[in-house]
Amino acid sequence: MRELVAVMKALADENRLRIVMALEDRELCLCQLVELLGLATSTVSRHMSILQQARLVDARKAGRW
Repeated sequence: MRELVAVMKALADENRLRIVMALEDRELCLCQLVELLGLATSTVSRHMSILQQARLVDARKAGRW
């Protein structure tokens, strides 16, 4: 039940829902998401953290990306 609540809370934000939809068919780096959403890097990073905690997205680091 807690996992379902976490997912619903994560998707309740319009920007996080936009991120999930953008990542549906392809992999994007944080800088691409920042440009797409028009938000600060720190804001997008926080949204990504919430989505990761809800297990809706995976993240990986490759060099500087």
